[in-house]
Amino acid sequence: MKKSMLARDGKWKAAALAAVALLAGCDQAASPKEQASAQASTAVVVDAATGLRWLRCALGQTWQGGRCVGEAEALSLMDAQERVQALNTKGHEGISQWRLPTIVELAALRRCDHGLVDETFTLELSPEREPVTVPRWCARETSVPTIDSARFPDTPLRKFWSGSGSEAAQHFYAVDFSNAWIGQNEAAEATHAVRPVADR
Repeated sequence: MKKSMLARDGKWKAAALAAVALLAGCDQAASPKEQASAQASTAVVVDAATGLRWLRCALGQTWQGGRCVGEAEALSLMDAQERVQALNTKGHEGISQWRLPTIVELAALRRCDHGLVDETFTLELSPEREPVTVPRWCARETSVPTIDSARFPDTPLRKFWSGSGSEAAQHFYAVDFSNAWIGQNEAAEATHAVRPVADR
């Protein structure tokens, strides 16, 4: 009887120690390598600097086995906004705050082999927003697409809508990931690809 009670006590102690060890491990942050591996297996990538959550694939493409499969949709600005709202309605990828990126956020995704030119230009936005200044394009010849292909594989070589522009002037802004140029005078009826983003 005494032996059986001791054995039971021993099992309880072992179980308690295992539970403590497991809980202690929960407080430890995953290593950068583990975090990168976990991100690579999902359809959403998080920007470490800004906390923004981006869909890896353009609308119309599907995340499968680490690739973006299918054709990106070509949407007018109004259709793009409606499609993004539809993502929110169904809580796409567990997120219900998707939106079109600002021109600054979208332009920040550009990657050029030799960096961006020093020359900048100012984009006028809606009256309630301050103008923004961004570099114009890549310095020298560069690889295409002009985006991090590890984070955003199979990016189509075309323009992507931003949510920025001037409604008064009826022109809006897009970024062309075939050459990193910013389209300054896009008509709302023009059709471009869409890469939704969500805040932290």
